[in-house]
Amino acid sequence: MTTLAARVGALAETTALPDPGPIADGEARFLVEHFALTANNVTYAVHGEDFAYWRFFPAPEGHGIVPVWGFARVNESKADGISVGQRFFGYWPMGAVAVLTPVQVSAHGFTDGAAHRSGLPPFYNRYNPASPAWGDEALQCLFRPLYATSFLIDCLVASRPVDTLLLSSASSKTALGVAQAAKGRQFVVGLTSPANRDFCEKIGYYDQVLSYNEIASVAGETIAFVDFSGNGGVRSGVHTLLGERLKESHIVGDTHWESPNTNELPGPVPQLFFAPTVAQDRVAEWGPAGFEQRLGEAWGRFAATSSWLRVERVTGDAAVAKAWAELVDGRIDPAVGIVAAL
Repeated sequence: MTTLAARVGALAETTALPDPGPIADGEARFLVEHFALTANNVTYAVHGEDFAYWRFFPAPEGHGIVPVWGFARVNESKADGISVGQRFFGYWPMGAVAVLTPVQVSAHGFTDGAAHRSGLPPFYNRYNPASPAWGDEALQCLFRPLYATSFLIDCLVASRPVDTLLLSSASSKTALGVAQAAKGRQFVVGLTSPANRDFCEKIGYYDQVLSYNEIASVAGETIAFVDFSGNGGVRSGVHTLLGERLKESHIVGDTHWESPNTNELPGPVPQLFFAPTVAQDRVAEWGPAGFEQRLGEAWGRFAATSSWLRVERVTGDAAVAKAWAELVDGRIDPAVGIVAAL
């Protein structure tokens, strides 16, 4: 069994790390059964240091273990309330084994109380029991955490005084979730590469799909830009070409992380969207049960439209490392969802 660590500064390169040693009192060993690989994982790696994503699963100097979302089964436990055979959905290392320190254990799951995760966002430290209520597990791996972000972005922009949402990296899974949720309420425009334009048009979530060289053609009089690409040239083009029609600018992801962001831009100051903070605000407003109810209802509406997705499974060190490298290089069909296992 293996854990893959990406090399800092050359993220497509991976190194196999040995499995964790024997567990201590209060710990549990999990076998990671399957997990998704998406552009979101690349964002975690790109921001491994400044957003502390490398802290979740410490790695040797010069390397980082990429966090992934998926399912794992308890293989050994010295933690109260955690039994061998239980299965949980949550945030795992890109590997086959994880050792966690379960605390706050209840019928609704647990929190990893490991010292190195102290102070990290609770959204990532919480593990939920596997449940058929969320439907197909491959779809959950690919979209469940991303859709939570989509849901929170949609909550944010739903009340904004704008008539148009402009989403970059329109084929990315988080952008698709926002587009599906917002269509019919605001005019939704997707910016994408020429190679992905046909996909974005056929999927039916967007009212208008444009290539990156067509920014000036964006419809709408009051526009909110949600940037999933992190491409400095695209962001500069949106701020420059849309002029006073651009009312808001939100930064979500870095799928084009190799292109530096532009710091000084005309128009509204770009605001960094950090999902855990927004989630905490919504839980405070709606209560935990109200938040889960709204999220579950929105997820159900999105899942009902997901027949376009083709799940591709990759297994083993070499295959997963190859899929990761292709993802870092941007060579993934947007209609394909990668579900991996080591």
